[in-house]
Amino acid sequence: KQWYQRRVRGVDMESFLVTLECGCPEILKLYNKLNTYFYEQQELRYGKSHMNLHKVFAPHIVCYLEQEEETLKEDLDEALERETWLAKDCSEDFSCSAVQQVVASVKNIQKLVAELRWPDRTFADHLSCRTQKTTAELFAYFVSKVYGILQSYSRIQRSVVTQTTVLPDEVCVMLNSCVTIQSHAGDLCGNATSKNTDGYSYRTDINELLTEKINAMFEFSCGQLCQCLITLLGKLARYDKHSIFSPLLMLVQPKLSIVEPLFSHVRQNNVQIKQEIHPNATQRFFLFWFNCLLSRIEEWLEDRENIDLHPFQLAAVSIVFKTLFNEFSSQGLTEEVLRNDIYRKVHNRIEYEETMNTLNIDQTYSYGYEDTSVRTEEDDC
Repeated sequence: KQWYQRRVRGVDMESFLVTLECGCPEILKLYNKLNTYFYEQQELRYGKSHMNLHKVFAPHIVCYLEQEEETLKEDLDEALERETWLAKDCSEDFSCSAVQQVVASVKNIQKLVAELRWPDRTFADHLSCRTQKTTAELFAYFVSKVYGILQSYSRIQRSVVTQTTVLPDEVCVMLNSCVTIQSHAGDLCGNATSKNTDGYSYRTDINELLTEKINAMFEFSCGQLCQCLITLLGKLARYDKHSIFSPLLMLVQPKLSIVEPLFSHVRQNNVQIKQEIHPNATQRFFLFWFNCLLSRIEEWLEDRENIDLHPFQLAAVSIVFKTLFNEFSSQGLTEEVLRNDIYRKVHNRIEYEETMNTLNIDQTYSYGYEDTSVRTEEDDC
C-alpha cells in the first residue's frame, strides 16, 4: 500500500518481496496494482521501469503457479473421495460435482494469468501455455483416477452380475464425467493449431490421450455387460460334438428359447444407455458394446475352428448374430459402421457353417424358435 502511494519511488522492491512468503496471493495483488499504474501512465507504459516488473516479479509469479498446481491435484483427490457418483447429484451436462470443481478451478487460474497483462509478451505466452499444460495434465489425471475407481467398483459388482443386470447408474455417471471433461479440453487446453514456445500442441495431444482413456473405459464397461452372452455360449459349448454331454443333451429336444434372456438383457441395457449416457457419447458406447458382443462370438467360433458346429449350436449363434445386428441398427448405428471386420468374420464363418451343415429355415424352426429378426440385404445375396 505504501508503494502504491509513493509510486514505487525510492523503494527496494526486491528487499520487500524477500519478506513475503513465496507464492503468497499478496504478491499478485501488489503486482496488479503496480502494473495497472504503469498501464494508466502512457509515458511509463512499456518503459524501463514497467519492464523491470518482469525481472522482479517473475520468480514469485512462477512460485505461486507451482503452488496452485499442487493444490489443484490435492483438491481433486479430496473431491473424488467425497464423490457419491449418484445421478441425482449431477449437473445438467451429466457431470459430477468433482468435474464442476476442477473445471471452475482451472478457469480461475487461466483468468488470473490473463488478467496479469504481463508486459513481456514472451513470458506472458509462457504463462498461458503453462496453465494450458497444467489443465491438460489435470484432465488426464482426472480420467485416470476415475478409470481406477470404475475398475474397483466393477470388481465389487462382478459377483452379482446376472441376466437382468443393467449398466449401473454410478458407472454411467463416471463415464459421463470423463466425457464432459473431454468436452472442456478444446477450450481450456489451447488452440488445436497454436503451439507453445517448444512447438508442442497441448490440445491435440490431450484430446488423443483422453479419447484413448475413455475408449478403454467404454470397452471395460461393455466387457462387464457381456457376462450374459458368455453364459449362453457356455451352455452352447456343451453341445460340442466331442463333448461327452452332447449325446445326453440331444436326447431331450433343445429349444432355441435359450437365447431369449440375452435379447432381453441387451434391450434393457440399450434403454439404460440411451437414457443415462451423455448424448455426445451414446453412439460410441453402442458401437463398443456391439463390437464387444461380436468379439465374444468370434472367440467362441475360433475355439471351434477345426470342429464342425452342431446344428443346434449353429442355429442359436446365427439367430443371436442376426438379432444383435438388428437391435443395434434400431439404435441409430448405420450398416456401414456395424459391418466392420469383426462382423464380416463372424458372418463368413456362420455362412460357411450353414453351407456345410445344409441348414435351412425348416430345421431352425424344428428347435422351437420363431426367428423374427430381419434378414439383411447381404444375407439375402
